[in-house]
Amino acid sequence: MARDFSPITFFQRTPNALLGRYFHQKQEVLLEVAFDELKETRKSAELIFEAFTALPDEKKAEIEAEFQDIESMAHQAGVTALIDEATDFHKNADFPEAINRQDSFHGKVMWTFLEHREYWAGATANLYAENIPDTSWKKRNDLPHLPPHVEPEDIARLEDTLSHYFREKEGRGCHCRVDVYRKGKKENFFAQLSDFGQADQEWEDSRVNPRARIPSFEIIFVYTQSEGALDIHAPGNTKYVEDLQQIFAASILELSELDDDQKDNQIYRLDRMGNRAFDFQKPEHSGIQSAVIKRLRLSLIGKGKRKVTVEADPAHNPKAVYDLIDTLNPPPFHVIQAEIKVIFFAPLPGTRRKTRTFRISYPNWCNLRHGGRDEIIRNMLTASGIELVEQESTKEDGAA
Repeated sequence: MARDFSPITFFQRTPNALLGRYFHQKQEVLLEVAFDELKETRKSAELIFEAFTALPDEKKAEIEAEFQDIESMAHQAGVTALIDEATDFHKNADFPEAINRQDSFHGKVMWTFLEHREYWAGATANLYAENIPDTSWKKRNDLPHLPPHVEPEDIARLEDTLSHYFREKEGRGCHCRVDVYRKGKKENFFAQLSDFGQADQEWEDSRVNPRARIPSFEIIFVYTQSEGALDIHAPGNTKYVEDLQQIFAASILELSELDDDQKDNQIYRLDRMGNRAFDFQKPEHSGIQSAVIKRLRLSLIGKGKRKVTVEADPAHNPKAVYDLIDTLNPPPFHVIQAEIKVIFFAPLPGTRRKTRTFRISYPNWCNLRHGGRDEIIRNMLTASGIELVEQESTKEDGAA
């Protein structure tokens, strides 16, 4: 998650004791700076910055790259991702209490960076995936509920197959690495493949010279066994998504072939929201106070392609959009898009309530993200019969 970065601001926001550990123990530089004697002030940050700027360019570039990684996680969502990685995947039940001994987000994240680097890759990758707009994902939800095979030989098979596929198609992808991270019920597979070579202008001492490099391009697979769902993020490679689904199924689920005729293009069933009697079903302990419809786009049934958008403010009347529909008295229609506002209970007395407004379109488009409150809203859509999920077969069904 890209965030503005300034070294002086970073030094001011990060506790001096942790900066001292980073510079002295990890990098073995700025040994002349007595971090434990500095006060947490702007003047101290400027003193650290002055010493930092005297470092060799290569060392500064290395440190700035790590500081920008830390900066990108220094917020509530980043800390939550670190806690989730520590507790869900690494089973460290003591981590939440330990990280919260640090007062600031920068302190929490820097402390984790120094103490628990083993949590870093999974947390940052999962947070990145959660913040990819849903429009960038291609989803299918008709897969059998098979456990994913994630042993080293299975991952190697996926790497080899992806590499071979892109070499044959485009002449790139000679190298591939796949990292797997679990997030709740989801298995996230991050594939990095080598792209075509490029030459960039870079500073070397006091001169600018071209330097050849091999960048990477990315494919992300998110598999949810309980839903039989596979989401794929393949920026710039969307024309290959169906082939990528087949590759994943063969490599990770050990399915020789997916049945394209069975592919469920309809993920969302929106006509239910065209009925005034419809109400969202809020799962227990979801924290959702209310969910109201702000706007509906209707496809009128009959001759020709006729569509109409109905929008009304639900602030004082949750059924305002239905009152407007009644006033307009349209012919029979299908709902093809909805805009919905969800309000969460305030986390603490005296604090502001969180809200989330999102759009959903027939048959399979939604701009909710994966994870956090958006994941809670997705569960509400499923409970309300809006998002279709194939139920996992019982043992009795499998034996029949």
